[in-house]
Order: sequence, then structure tokens, then C-alpha cells
Amino acid sequence: MAVPANLIVNLTYNPPEIAIIGPIKETTVEKLGGILPQVCTSAPSSKEPTVTFIRNESPPHWYAKLPGSYANEELGQSQIILTLLDCLEEEGGWKLKASNALNHDNTKVTYKFFFVKPVS
Repeated sequence: MAVPANLIVNLTYNPPEIAIIGPIKETTVEKLGGILPQVCTSAPSSKEPTVTFIRNESPPHWYAKLPGSYANEELGQSQIILTLLDCLEEEGGWKLKASNALNHDNTKVTYKFFFVKPVS
């Protein structure tokens, strides 16, 4: 019996920070980097139209921070989550298995999403 692949996505607001742990395609990461700055609720900056994800090796994961951006609770945070789900759906095969939310204080919140992909 094959073991399914696992993917964990951590989203912390504000400013938005994204950590992706697991076997995600580099093209999906690049697509996220191009779309995420556009869906934040802060004014779009012409200086930084894309966000660059950095591949860290300990532990292996992709990480990006949008330091000049803001995502409000009413729209921005939902748009970022929807963008993430759309990109993973296009990659194919990922199924959302669980999620978790944590309020750090009055301004910071973290969402955690756990995905699995059956291996054939």
C-alpha cells in the first residue's frame, strides 16, 4: 500500500507570511508568487509586483513574506486562502484533510491547512 504525500500550508497575517511544507511543484509556487501581492487589500505596489518564495532546507519548505502588504479580515485573508486553494487545485490531486486557526493577539492570526495526495 502506497503512503500518501502530505502538504502543510501555514498562513500568518499581518503582514502576510506563507510557509509551504511538502512536495509542491515549483511552477505552483511561482504562480502563487505572482498572484498573492495582487489579492492583498493594501494598495498594490509597482515596485514589487511579485513575491519571491525562498526554498529553505532545514526543514525543507518554501517561505515568503509580503512585508509591505496587508490583508484585512473581511476580504484580503479570504482572497489569499482562495488563491492558495485554486493553485493547488490546478496542480491536481491535493485534498484538504484538516485545518486549524490560531489567534496570537489582536493583530496576528495563523491558519494551517493539511492536504494529502494519494500516491498510485
